[in-house]
Amino acid sequence: MQLIQHSCLTENQIPRSVITVGNFDGVHRGHRALLRRVIARAKELGAASVVYTFRPHPLKVLNPARCPAMITAFEERVALLGAEGIDVTVWARFDRAYASLEPEVFVRHTLKVCLGAVEVWVGPDFAFGRGRSGSIDLLRAVGRQVGFAVQVLRPFTLGDQVVSSTRVREAIVDGEFRCAKQLLGRPYGLKGTVVHGHGRGRDLGFPTANVLPRQDCIPKPGVYAAWVVCEGDTHPAAVNIGTNPTFGAAEVTVEAHLLDGNRDLYGKEVEVVFVAPVRGEIAFRSPADLVRQIRADVATVRRVLGAVAPVIQGGPG
Repeated sequence: MQLIQHSCLTENQIPRSVITVGNFDGVHRGHRALLRRVIARAKELGAASVVYTFRPHPLKVLNPARCPAMITAFEERVALLGAEGIDVTVWARFDRAYASLEPEVFVRHTLKVCLGAVEVWVGPDFAFGRGRSGSIDLLRAVGRQVGFAVQVLRPFTLGDQVVSSTRVREAIVDGEFRCAKQLLGRPYGLKGTVVHGHGRGRDLGFPTANVLPRQDCIPKPGVYAAWVVCEGDTHPAAVNIGTNPTFGAAEVTVEAHLLDGNRDLYGKEVEVVFVAPVRGEIAFRSPADLVRQIRADVATVRRVLGAVAPVIQGGPG
């Protein structure tokens, strides 16, 4: 898959394309249904399949307080789009200058002149351009003038549930990992680099790998049963997410205690694939009380993971 930054686009860069525009956070099953349509139509029309997306999420610039936590880091999102078979991903660095772009200019110049749009696929709530003033009606009207059709895909549902990035985020935060897997079409995994921590776990007899996540969307504080995937190896783990309230800490950390023995993972990229919640975050009266609870947590995690097959991710990202 070819990756192009918006600022590097030139006129007639792509002669003919079928394009879809959006954030595609998570690249969930609804997104993938749309991508399959785009790819199929591109093949039928002898065109390139193109995703046009943004970095960062527009709300990160326009209204940070309302910006959702990202399910996937940008690099993983791009890799997932490529894995679906998209030919080209174009990404725009979203800043205040870009946000002021007039919607008709975006349609005429970016979609048609640069990307050669013959068909544009969007969702039913699609809006774009300065102040989100660009509507589907405007897109259709300009499309008729410059020579492309607009297709609006209905929301993708599983049963009576609409599949959306918002619903995926809710499932992840609440520890509903089976639901998140159904919505994503793959297990939810948190990816990041193992960094040095405070060493409290080691001092208590339970050394941990401290994971610095690349994503923003993580489960709420608590203890979880999970698999840690690193360089093709999968390890059972008890994972603590929280602030270590027993020690008066404030920073949220992700700490994975590997159940199959201590491993030197410092500096390595890992993926934490969550299976089930074990308990919520608790402030203990003493380190001894904490150690007793950790022993119980580890026993619970062994039972939970013993009932399921190890998950091997190693996917895009």
